[in-house]
Amino acid sequence: MKLLFALLPFVALASAQFGGFGGGLGNVANTFRQGVSNIANRIPSPPVLNNVQNFGDFVAQSGKTYLSAADRQLREGLFGARKNLVDAGNAAFNSGSSGFQMAVNAFADLTNAEFLKQLTGLKRSSAGDQSANEHRAQPKLQTNAKLPDSFDWRQKGGVTPVKFQGECGSCWSFATTGAIEGHVFRKTGKLPNLSEQNLVDCGKLELGLDGCDGGFQEYAFNFITRQNGISSGDKYPYVDKRENCKFSAGATGAKITGFATIPPKDEQAMKTVIATQGPLACSVYGIESLLLYKSGIYSDEECNTAEVNHSILVVGYGTEKGQDYWIVKNSWDKAWGEEGYFRLPRGKNFCGIASECSYPIV
Repeated sequence: MKLLFALLPFVALASAQFGGFGGGLGNVANTFRQGVSNIANRIPSPPVLNNVQNFGDFVAQSGKTYLSAADRQLREGLFGARKNLVDAGNAAFNSGSSGFQMAVNAFADLTNAEFLKQLTGLKRSSAGDQSANEHRAQPKLQTNAKLPDSFDWRQKGGVTPVKFQGECGSCWSFATTGAIEGHVFRKTGKLPNLSEQNLVDCGKLELGLDGCDGGFQEYAFNFITRQNGISSGDKYPYVDKRENCKFSAGATGAKITGFATIPPKDEQAMKTVIATQGPLACSVYGIESLLLYKSGIYSDEECNTAEVNHSILVVGYGTEKGQDYWIVKNSWDKAWGEEGYFRLPRGKNFCGIASECSYPIV
C-alpha cells in the first residue's frame, strides 16, 4: 500500500507550544529495568491523545497554545491534512489492504520541515566517514549458530525504557546509546542507562557530529572510542538542546573499543547479530505516515522512495500472520506507536532498514 501525503502550500513556519512539552539474562530483566526507568529521560513526554475528532479536540487534549491567529490557522490546516491521512490509512487497514493503524498524536500539527528538524537528525559527511574508518571493523558472525524464529532483547532485559528526543535532531545519539546499552548488557548482565546529552554536547563537527543539527551513529561510536567512554545518563541527563561539554571521566557509564558494520542489505547478518550479540543501530527513511503510526507492521511503500534520514535501534525480530518483521525502538517517547516501538517488514530492506546498520564492540 502506498499512502501519498501532500501538505497544503503553507509558507509560514510558525512555532507551536505545548502545555508541558516544547542466557539466564531474562530472569533479571525486571530488576535492571526498574533501576533505569525513572532516569531514561528528564524532559516532559508529549501528551497522549485519544480519539481526536477535530482541531478543537486536538488543542484541548494536547494543551497546545499558538502565538497568533495566523499561527493557529496554519496549524489547523496542517492538522486537517494529517487527520485526512490518518482516516485514509485506517480505512485501508480496516479493508485489509494495509497492515498498520494510524492515529492523530501530539505531532499532528507540525510542518514537514519541523518534523524533519525536530524528530529525525541523521546526517552524514565526508569528514565523518573518513574519521570513522579508524575504528570501523567487519562483523564477527556466528554463521553456524541456530537462530530462533523470533527474538526480542526487551524480554531479556537488554533495552532501557523508550526515550524522547524532544525538539532536537539527535536521533543518532539515541540509536548509539541504545546499541551500547544492549551490548554491555549482553556482555555483563548489567543494563546501563547512557547519556545522549554527552554526545549532543561534546561530539565534534570534524567527526561528523553537530548536536541537534544532526549526526550519524557510526560517527558517534567513533567519538566515544576517542573519548574513551560515554557518560552515565543519570550523571549527564538529556535537556533537549546543545550545551557546553561537561564530560568527566569519573561519570563514565560504558566504554567501547570500536564498532562493526553490517554489509548493506544483508538482513540475514542483521538477524544473526541481533540473536547472538545485541541490538543494532540502523537508519530508515521517516515520512509523515510513520509520524502518525499507531500499531501493526508499518508498510507504507512511500518510505522506499528516498534516502534514509532517521536513526533507530533494532532490538528483535518475529513473524505475524506469515509476515516477517523487525522490532524497532524509536526516540519519540512511549506515547507514540506501540509504546515507543514500531515494526517493519523483514527481508525487503523496507524503509532502508538494512542500508546502514552497525553495533559497538564492547
